Amino acid sequence: MRTIKLVLVLCSALVVSGQLSAQEDSCDVPLVVTRFAATTANVELVTDLVPKDLSVRVGRSPSTVKGASVDSGSKRVALILDASKKVPTDEWKLETEMAVTLIENARALDRFALYLVGVDASFGPFLPLGGVQAKLRDMAFSRPEAVDGNERTYDALFAAAKRLDPPEFGDTVFLFGHPDDLGSKATPEQVEEIILRNRLRFYAMSFTDPLRGKLPSRFDLNKPLPKSAILGGADNISHATGYFFSYHSVETLKIPGQMTLLEGFIGDLYAGIARPYRLKIVQTASSKSPVELTIVNGETRNIRQDDVHYPHFIYPCTSR
Repeated sequence: MRTIKLVLVLCSALVVSGQLSAQEDSCDVPLVVTRFAATTANVELVTDLVPKDLSVRVGRSPSTVKGASVDSGSKRVALILDASKKVPTDEWKLETEMAVTLIENARALDRFALYLVGVDASFGPFLPLGGVQAKLRDMAFSRPEAVDGNERTYDALFAAAKRLDPPEFGDTVFLFGHPDDLGSKATPEQVEEIILRNRLRFYAMSFTDPLRGKLPSRFDLNKPLPKSAILGGADNISHATGYFFSYHSVETLKIPGQMTLLEGFIGDLYAGIARPYRLKIVQTASSKSPVELTIVNGETRNIRQDDVHYPHFIYPCTSR
């Protein structure tokens, strides 16, 4: 009888353990934290955080951080350039030059897929560092011809995200181009879902003035922007992953010193692409849920919340 009771107790424990495991799936979530170092006047990655330094909420509930470590392994980057007719020649020149600058900050272990907006072209499998640099330099001197007047940004983003599926931790999409779209079959909702579901990072940089033609004459920039000037589309998708579109107009970059600052900024971005934290957090929600993450005592660590980058939404995931 004692043997039978012992077996029953063990079986019950295994069932309960299985139920808890199913309810508390562990998600690997990318996190990038930076701060400005006054002593060197440089932006630096924060790499000394541990689980107790992080406060996380998934949905409306606090979540447990089971692990936090910097992941320096190989990263895959889907690089997208906007070659559509909507992009003037001076912007295309900057796109290719800054894409080369981005790759110059990469490591030999990183791999790249290359996509173009507005051009029907396939660049095959992931390219090593030298291969993608060569293609970018070729395109700088010989711009691919756009097939029509559309600017199918969503289609390019969707294709890039599919290329990164199944995902590997730290996968990144980086777009040089516009947040606008014209003529895509993919919807912004489809693009956002695949990017968030696979926990991809989405960085973007544009060399246009996003407010050009969207503000009335003599508009007071100290007042809230009118609805017509508020950006959406791909800009919103980037924010949902915890990152952002950065805008650097051609005119602004002609000011002495601005290009040097931009090149340094791109280097800072790639440092985060290459070495994010891998957070293991508990996700008990059964559907897409908002995420809130803060650094405990962030102000005393000289960390601003604006410099804490993580996916603002998460889908259910399974322990591996």
